[in-house]
Amino acid sequence: MRGDQHVSLSLATAALLIAPWATAIDAAAIAVLFFGIFVGSLAPDADAVDAAIFNGRVAGAKGKRGQVVNGFAVVLPIFGYTIRYLIYYPLSLVFMLLLRKSYRHRHRGLLHSFPGVGLTTLVLSGYLALILTWLGSSLAFLPAFGCAFFAGCVLHLMEDTCTPAGVAWLYPFSKRRVAGRVRTQGLFEVRPTAFAIVLIVAAAGMFVAPFVTTTPVEGLGCLALAAAPALWLIFMVVSRVRPEQRRR
Repeated sequence: MRGDQHVSLSLATAALLIAPWATAIDAAAIAVLFFGIFVGSLAPDADAVDAAIFNGRVAGAKGKRGQVVNGFAVVLPIFGYTIRYLIYYPLSLVFMLLLRKSYRHRHRGLLHSFPGVGLTTLVLSGYLALILTWLGSSLAFLPAFGCAFFAGCVLHLMEDTCTPAGVAWLYPFSKRRVAGRVRTQGLFEVRPTAFAIVLIVAAAGMFVAPFVTTTPVEGLGCLALAAAPALWLIFMVVSRVRPEQRRR
């Protein structure tokens, strides 16, 4: 998917999950969570030289929303080049040595897999911990950023799974891809936009719920935790996501 679609769907999903807790969580923690999701939603594309994470702006983000998104996007190249040259390439070399086979750098390879984004999150968190320690800063928000970054990466993979190119979730251990039928460049392809609207409406409902109902925040949090994967499952069904057929 395009960078703006990744950002919209990922942040809307995060908003749905965080909304019930908006009055109970520190504002700084919420900001860190959204920032982690934002960076993670674009991080897997660091394996492509023309990715939004290297540009300092998200193409397709327009209007007031675009101004806000691109305001935060100025720091993206720092994460992009760190991930590409200090994480992605070294990890590729490690897997090449461990699996004893050549590894060809390509888009939607290691960084578009569950092992890849998991290890990327761990290494990036380690780098940030070293930098913050060297600066004498607190590490209190680092776990929140790490979890949000990983969630953003996984959401990116889920979004790309809905496209014809698909995602090999277990790469490099398996090249079997799961793919859908969402063609993001199509003039009449409205499914990503429609789904983003559904997520935003659901998030708005969760945000308002504590003020208009007697349901405890914990109950609303559990409801949001169930609603998010349920809505994603529906989107994947609508996107006709299927495992690719094995070649004979």
